Amino acid sequence: MRKILGALFILVIAAALGLYLVTLPEPVPSEPPPPISQDVLDRLPEDRTGQVLIYGAYGFTGAGISRLAAEYGITPVLAGRSESKLRPLAESLGYEYVTLSLENNHENLVKVLRHFEVVLHVAGPYTFTAGPMLDAVVEAGTHYLDITGENHVIQAQLDRDAEFRRANIMVMPAVGFDVVPTDCLNLYVAQQLHQPINLNVVLNGSYTAAEGAQASRGTLKSGLEMLGRPLLMRRDGQMVPMSDPKVIHREENGQQQTLVQIPWADMMTSYVSTGIPTIEVFQLQAGEIPAWLPRMARSEFGRRLLGWLIDTFAPEGPPPGAQETRQTRIVSTVTNGAGETASAALVTPEAYLLTFHSALIVARRVIDGDWEPGFQTPAKVYGPDLVLEVPGVTRSDL
Repeated sequence: MRKILGALFILVIAAALGLYLVTLPEPVPSEPPPPISQDVLDRLPEDRTGQVLIYGAYGFTGAGISRLAAEYGITPVLAGRSESKLRPLAESLGYEYVTLSLENNHENLVKVLRHFEVVLHVAGPYTFTAGPMLDAVVEAGTHYLDITGENHVIQAQLDRDAEFRRANIMVMPAVGFDVVPTDCLNLYVAQQLHQPINLNVVLNGSYTAAEGAQASRGTLKSGLEMLGRPLLMRRDGQMVPMSDPKVIHREENGQQQTLVQIPWADMMTSYVSTGIPTIEVFQLQAGEIPAWLPRMARSEFGRRLLGWLIDTFAPEGPPPGAQETRQTRIVSTVTNGAGETASAALVTPEAYLLTFHSALIVARRVIDGDWEPGFQTPAKVYGPDLVLEVPGVTRSDL
């Protein structure tokens, strides 16, 4: 019996060691890669005017954006770190491509970005990828768009506003489902009321349900980064910590609903867009989150293990059928000091399909000359009706 227990113990240790090793992140190169060849640079646009670089083009969201780009009159160059994934997509679409890593590669990034008016950065998690790209766009003078939903990433960009203004570039994060629909709806309701002081947002991601995955691997891994951070909310203009998310039980249309507070990026972006000092965002609960998951995500090894499981077993993203039928409903309500309220609802297509369109709509605006320098948010620059340009979006007053 002792021999059996000893053998099991050794197997458990070996398995744990194996998981530890396979989940180790790739080491950041200690030395910069060689200078990018002139042959590669010669294939890039000579005149940067109107030119768009899509970085992270072969991921689920990046590929969707790349395939739709021509509908918006955009002929992008595709970029990413893996040529084996990038080249087949670029060749299938007839676009040029450039293989380019972010880690310790500042000089090459700047050389490439100087050929483009705007970079659409769709490679997350942005906790790791935003900084190198932002450093490069400042030096290259290239406008920057991304699709992050990570509050701490957006705050870090807001903190560099003066730097972006000096470079005369626009940096606009979250031009996808995070946060174009909510930012636009929130500004719309804020404009209906005198001096609103509270904003409440409720998201129902299964307003029209469909079979299949709801999130891509990239989104799930970005979610891990958010789970591993302290829970914050916007209160009286400040981001304050919370011990636990607020849970609300209510009845609507004869059905019992559970709303769970989430760290949605509107606590950053809609504060900039509307100036409302207290913002809470809730999601209609679609299932129980295991209690162990946030705890596991707060440890470095736990995040690595979960990330490996996502890469190994999670589907790439929602199937086409789900994109065509799934809808989200968003309700935003503002209240002022007199107790007056205003509410409106937005029904949108499936989140990734909306992101494909909204990211390109904003990129099109930028290359058409419609941009403002510094850190910006979608609704602040383009107004509350921007989201209505996305096919399938409807808005109604409540």
